[in-house]
Amino acid sequence: MPIAKINDINLYYDVEGQGDWLIFVHGGGSSHITWWRQVYALRERYKCVTYDARGLGQSEGIEDAPSGGKDLLALMEHLKIDKAYLNGHSAGGWAVSTIAQQHPERVHGLIMTDTPFGFFTPALSKWSAEMLAKFEKGFDIRDNSLASYQAQVDPKSYFLNQTLGRLNAGVRPGDPAQYTKRFGAVYERMRDTKPVNYSKFKVPTLFTVGEVDALTLPWLIRATAKEVGGAKLVEVPRSGHGPGQEQSDIYNALLLDFLQSVDAKRRDAKAKPPKWSLVEFFHSINGNSRA
Repeated sequence: MPIAKINDINLYYDVEGQGDWLIFVHGGGSSHITWWRQVYALRERYKCVTYDARGLGQSEGIEDAPSGGKDLLALMEHLKIDKAYLNGHSAGGWAVSTIAQQHPERVHGLIMTDTPFGFFTPALSKWSAEMLAKFEKGFDIRDNSLASYQAQVDPKSYFLNQTLGRLNAGVRPGDPAQYTKRFGAVYERMRDTKPVNYSKFKVPTLFTVGEVDALTLPWLIRATAKEVGGAKLVEVPRSGHGPGQEQSDIYNALLLDFLQSVDAKRRDAKAKPPKWSLVEFFHSINGNSRA
């Protein structure tokens, strides 16, 4: 079983496939298994990494999504990954967006799957305040993580996703009051942090949002994507908070389209001739170095 000593914990991870590195980071209360449909579909084109975030699945520690960037960076170092595509779902967005902002040279492309986390915008502040008010009224994250009609249109997948969602029942807060007590400070931080200007963000970025996402609401993801320079936004029809599970064929197709579009731009950039000055050109034809 692949276990790495990451910072102060033993962290479980898995690697499948070949090609450029593609790292998936799951959401809160979940595990690496969440991504099995994506790994299966993409493993012949990309070297896919999944792992159990701190305090979840088979990894040690206490769940702490906002600090997940340190664990992700340490895992990249452990696996000797110089540069990768990063895909974070929900709370996993903290880790991938942190790396993309602090170490853009390590990221080919960023996928924010139904998540705004790590991008401090006016929309995030508004949403966080609304969520704190909802928690006081008994709003339960677990009851709103899947589109309700999935039980009718795809009961087998709905059953599987519910089962996967219970894997961390022993370590996650069991009701809204306990959840707020554990994670309320995170929502307060998002509510109160001054917005940042992301208009010059350089990493190619794709935001997705389920059409009926009841957690990270569509208006929130739309507003976040508008703030991030050059970002693309795709709304996944007939999907809630987990498009990779609820509409996997559609989601996998749009994911592959984004990855291949970035791959193409990378190839074009490598193929372009270097921009030399006139002096450098004459040095080159005379057999001298450009130094």
